Amino acid sequence: MKTKTIALSAASLLALSSLLAACSSGSEGNPDNGAAADASGAPTEISIFTNQQGAQAVDPANPIFQEIMKKTNTKLNITWVPFNTLTEKTKVMLASGDIPELTYVSNVFDSQVVQMAASGAFWDLTPYIKDYKNFSALPQAIWDNAKIQGKNYGIPRPRPLEGSWGAHVRKDWLDNLGLPVPETMDDLYQVLQAFTHKDPDGNGKADTIGLVGEVASDSMGSLGWVETVFNEVPGSYKLVNGQLTPVVLEPSERQALEWLKKAYEEKVLVPDFPVLKNSQSREQYMGSKAGVLGVAINPQWLFTDAIRKIDPKGDSYPLPYLMGPSGRKFAGRDSGVFGMYVIPKTVPEAKMKKILAFMDQAYSEEIGDLAGFGFPDKHYTVKDGFKIATEQAKTDNVADTTNNLLQIFQKYDKYARAYYNGIPKEFYDRNKKIIDEREAISVPDPAYGLISQTALTAGPDLNKKIQDMKTKVIMGKESLAAWDEFTAKLKADATFTKITQEINEAYKKK
Repeated sequence: MKTKTIALSAASLLALSSLLAACSSGSEGNPDNGAAADASGAPTEISIFTNQQGAQAVDPANPIFQEIMKKTNTKLNITWVPFNTLTEKTKVMLASGDIPELTYVSNVFDSQVVQMAASGAFWDLTPYIKDYKNFSALPQAIWDNAKIQGKNYGIPRPRPLEGSWGAHVRKDWLDNLGLPVPETMDDLYQVLQAFTHKDPDGNGKADTIGLVGEVASDSMGSLGWVETVFNEVPGSYKLVNGQLTPVVLEPSERQALEWLKKAYEEKVLVPDFPVLKNSQSREQYMGSKAGVLGVAINPQWLFTDAIRKIDPKGDSYPLPYLMGPSGRKFAGRDSGVFGMYVIPKTVPEAKMKKILAFMDQAYSEEIGDLAGFGFPDKHYTVKDGFKIATEQAKTDNVADTTNNLLQIFQKYDKYARAYYNGIPKEFYDRNKKIIDEREAISVPDPAYGLISQTALTAGPDLNKKIQDMKTKVIMGKESLAAWDEFTAKLKADATFTKITQEINEAYKKK
């Protein structure tokens, strides 16, 4: 797919600006009143480089897009880059030095981004954040997690802190078998056994399995939630006596591998997990072939809706928590950051402030709802205060993952992962309750955002070696004793040790 650039015609923009002139004050400190407009009331032109998640870029005639520009009094020249080429094109664009005024980088801590920020290529936005009400309303953790060496060089794309990876379980299958919702990993293992051997769907056939998931070449993929529960922390490090220790060296990591190894040997884990794709794992779960899948909360209705085409009583239930080895309830907390928008230092300060005002308005409830839900009556109806998507919303790619406008315009909503297009209110409310339960116990990644220069170069190769060994242990190609030997050598490895030292140095500075 080729990159597409979108802009409204001059005539359209003049019409939009005239409509807004009466109510636009041009004040940078009040972004809900035409903050992006210049002193004359003319639209502020902004060049934007961003991700294209859907198959097609936003049509210039898209009425929602036009309405957003009218409300923000802007002329947006957007370069949409398909997500499968985004990383490559971003690197080339940054290296060229010809950087659009508002540029999305998907990885805040990419080595190129970090080096450019440190060398002064981007505006340090830290002193300005407090001047914008929607920025100021974001949880401080999001701004902190988007910092590079203690400073915010970009506007984070906000994501909920809660509702990330965990286990979805077929609640209807639990009910069919008279099983309670599992709380411990031992409980869950018994559920896997029952889902595999006790005909949970009642069709009289032995055609179901307990757990589906896949691994990647350098990570545990959608089976990674098993590790996080045993390690009781998301990410690769945990605090032990004030020091960040790689979880791969911890006894809890060995326990996670032992649990998965047993699941593989006893055939309650899909046998082809090393070669499955994520989409195939989801298909097996949605096709009522497997009863447990690791994923975030938000696809709950996507799964349940698909399952109910096979079984009208189907119910994909995101577990609020699972207990790790210590017996504490565990759920992981996200960073709240999904990339960020940088403003190059070539942009004058006055223009930079107008861009900040525009983005502050982009994160408002009004603009976020417009981008995410479309127009009332056309794209959604309201029942009991709950927005219900129409069929037209599906046709226009509103309120789903292919909505490209959400790559820029998205309000922060702690319950965003409770929602999915078409979800009934009862499931939305249940998901919100699960998010509240997780919020009370969730644990953040203590090493998020910490940079090791050695890891930037040597880390990828080390991660692949570690993951290769994990996969072999789970499949029985290597023993747990061999894992012990592997981790002992890893602990003594000079490169691995240096990475750990650098991570701890960065942690102390943070």
